[in-house]
Amino acid sequence: MAAPAAAGSGEGPRGPLLDDLMPWSVRPLRTGRPWVTAPDAASLRARWDRLVRASGEERERLFAPTRARTQQSAVAALPGRSGATGRFARESGPCPEPVRVLHGPFDEQWLMPDHRLIDVARPELWRVADDHQLFLVEHGRVPNDPGPAVSVTTLLPDGHSPAGRPGRVRPLYRRPGGLEPNLAPGLLPALRARYGEEVTAESVLAWILAAARPSPAGCVVPLPA
Repeated sequence: MAAPAAAGSGEGPRGPLLDDLMPWSVRPLRTGRPWVTAPDAASLRARWDRLVRASGEERERLFAPTRARTQQSAVAALPGRSGATGRFARESGPCPEPVRVLHGPFDEQWLMPDHRLIDVARPELWRVADDHQLFLVEHGRVPNDPGPAVSVTTLLPDGHSPAGRPGRVRPLYRRPGGLEPNLAPGLLPALRARYGEEVTAESVLAWILAAARPSPAGCVVPLPA
């Protein structure tokens, strides 16, 4: 495998694309309304209480309807959550327990895990989010930015990118319980044949985190021979 091109050579780094190594990727969440996230859980509970106590035009204004979500939207509960599914216009109960999420590479915030309030929640990510899961998040390409191309989190990431464009999210495992690594077919056996049986899905992820570089073609991961 060719090494990365030298700086100033005019070429981007050479190597397989992240798309080739971790094929399953998901676009990030899109909340549609900023009030469903906050730096602390108490703020979310206070916002919820104010909203469900309001009525008429005030409630509609506080809800901030979009094309994807209004108070009349009927949607299923998020996987693994036991939230209400009735139309929000009739909601009067307590706030669902906020959950920790990763906002951008290093900013942890809280989110209301209510599918009726999130325009695009990406249920497929919620379905595989558990104590065994690790999420790789692409930061997006920023020209001349020496920062890391990707980050890894145990929290459900919202995909916010410093580049201004949301970065894709790649779960390490396709199934709950740390089952079925999201790696190209044959990649682990090939790496184990070269480096030994100690190569795991987690060690491949660690190498991607250390070596990944942005390029115009996508995120590139040089592999040493």
